[in-house]
Amino acid sequence: MSLKLATLQMSIGESAEDNLRKALCLIEPVGRDTLLLLPELFFCGFDYDRMEEFSRMSGYVIEALSEVSREKGALVCCTVPEKTPKGIENTAILIDKGEVIGKRSKIKLFPPFQEDKHFVPGSENPLFMTRFGKVGVLVCFELRFPELVLKLWKEGVDILLVPAQWGYERKEHLRVLSRGRAIELQSYVIVSNTWNEHRGIHFAGGSSIHSPWGEVLAFSERGDTLLQTTYDPSLPAQVRELLPCRFKIES
Repeated sequence: MSLKLATLQMSIGESAEDNLRKALCLIEPVGRDTLLLLPELFFCGFDYDRMEEFSRMSGYVIEALSEVSREKGALVCCTVPEKTPKGIENTAILIDKGEVIGKRSKIKLFPPFQEDKHFVPGSENPLFMTRFGKVGVLVCFELRFPELVLKLWKEGVDILLVPAQWGYERKEHLRVLSRGRAIELQSYVIVSNTWNEHRGIHFAGGSSIHSPWGEVLAFSERGDTLLQTTYDPSLPAQVRELLPCRFKIES
């Protein structure tokens, strides 16, 4: 079985329905046995005035992606606004072969976007056991926090997924952090970002796939793009054996 990794980069507009249709069209070339990542809140963006409405639409979005996952035998990761008893959370959903296999809500909300005033934070940073290996998810701003990364490092993460809406003025931070996390985790790192201007914010693009060596396997500066590459599930272990960096950290 040949496994692949894929990440979608797309612009988003005001219509959630159009954004969803566009994403479904762009991911059509994804083949079987692919792990596919979509940008953070790819169908709605940070339109806080309509977030309650979008949270009600999230079930339909998950259903549509579940159908893609089922048809293609793919593992799909997206983020949606999820209504919970505490409020609306920015939640990453993992869907494999049509079934939701896990989810986690963003813990570190981004103050410059006032995300912390419109979403409630999650509390868990789990590692998901999948047929692709151990998968972790850090949503956008969370990529900056070493304590979140350290937990995944200790648990031996094989693939780190980073769905994002990362601002253009910080685009070099995204490049450096993405590659740096791949090197320190000795894992694959997949970034999916938006790239256009939306609601007055200019997004960076720069979606990418990095190997456990820190090599750039795929990269897109701008534009609507589906990046794909082959995946070697044995490579993280090979890199860790050749370059052992996992010593006990004394408290």
